[in-house]
Amino acid sequence: MKVRFLGTGTSMGVPLIGCNCEVCTSRDFRDKRLRSSIMIEFNGKCVLIDASSDFRVQALIYRINRIDAILITHPHADHVFGLDDTRIFYLKNRKPVELWGSEFTIDNLKRLFFYAFEGKRDERLVKPSFNLNKVREKFELFGVTITSVNAIHGDMPVTGYRVNNLGYITDFNFIEEKEIEKLKGVKTLIVGALRYSPSISHLTIDRAIEFVKKVKPEVAYFTHFSHEILHSRLEKELPANIIPAYDGLEIEV
Repeated sequence: MKVRFLGTGTSMGVPLIGCNCEVCTSRDFRDKRLRSSIMIEFNGKCVLIDASSDFRVQALIYRINRIDAILITHPHADHVFGLDDTRIFYLKNRKPVELWGSEFTIDNLKRLFFYAFEGKRDERLVKPSFNLNKVREKFELFGVTITSVNAIHGDMPVTGYRVNNLGYITDFNFIEEKEIEKLKGVKTLIVGALRYSPSISHLTIDRAIEFVKKVKPEVAYFTHFSHEILHSRLEKELPANIIPAYDGLEIEV
């Protein structure tokens, strides 16, 4: 299974608009971060986890020519606003994009993208088309078992995903022990680690390290970084089995 990090930045991206801090002015390409998303390739299929608000740019940079399914973690703008740009795949294939999310996420997507769901569909209008699927604790996708992992992001429910030996969970600040158990045994864990300073809705670097220690993967990758994170500094500070991800990084799981 191949995984590519399409973006590793927080909701405002890095650099921030109008910011002249050390990270935002860094010349290290690893400090240039589009909004967070990954693409997974397995069994000849391409699956996105989240369609970030930078999806169009990501698709052009990484030559994404097909999407077979999209798993959504939660309906915040930086994780779903790229869904409108997936309409190109409907135009090419003339079939809806398979989209998976929690009941909460799907209800909110219907509200955010009302124009894609309401009224009679007129094929003269260019708009996205989705086949909505509510996630269960375990479900099959292209011959692979997906396990959904529930967590809390501030006051919002979010969904992480286990895909075989890969675990992916970004925006959260609270997770029950029974949900952590679902991730035990993964070889690779991708987890959000926003910044050093406290956050009411995300894990900090220290808390993300503690989370990795609980899950015990062979290797972990941190993502969803703010502009507090200088890549070259962070990689020296982390334990040997934790690696800061960067846009474009490709790994095998």
